[in-house]
Amino acid sequence: MRRLMIKITLMVAALALLGSVTPAGASVTTDRFRLVTEANSPFGKGLAGCCTLVSDANGMFVSAELGYGGGDYGMLRARASAADAWEKFALNGVDTTWTLKSEANGKYVSAELGYGGGDYGMLRARADVADAWEKYDLYYNEAQNLYALKSQANGKFVSAELGYGGRDYAMLRARAADIGAWEKFRLGNS
Repeated sequence: MRRLMIKITLMVAALALLGSVTPAGASVTTDRFRLVTEANSPFGKGLAGCCTLVSDANGMFVSAELGYGGGDYGMLRARASAADAWEKFALNGVDTTWTLKSEANGKYVSAELGYGGGDYGMLRARADVADAWEKYDLYYNEAQNLYALKSQANGKFVSAELGYGGRDYAMLRARAADIGAWEKFRLGNS
């Protein structure tokens, strides 16, 4: 009887593992999030005009910090309770590549892969053109109406760093291997 239970347990585990694998040519999913493409986009090639991003973890709007100077200029942080000029972005996609552009300063959002330590992968609205560091994959969970962004440059999901304090609180960074609580966002039209 014990051997039968072990075999059944192993078979159930193997089936569960096989069920989590995406077959070749199928839609890529991550924890019920699916990769958004032009073909399956819930809103077409992009949101008309601008949109807002809200961190699902803290309920705050994402801002481009245009008052910061130097290497922090344009840092994205989930810290605003209302959407004003610094909280509006254009989201546009072609095929599976998406870009974010700050409506406040007209700059594309970059993942700063040249930064080290706790600033590695910091998102900043600072680029004039969308090059490698400004391209993202967009994932969508229809049941929860939540989105996740993944930097195409380093393959990491964007997190709102809620463990940081002071002016770095809720800084957005491309640094997560998976979609957890800090990597989920709501999109809205503004």
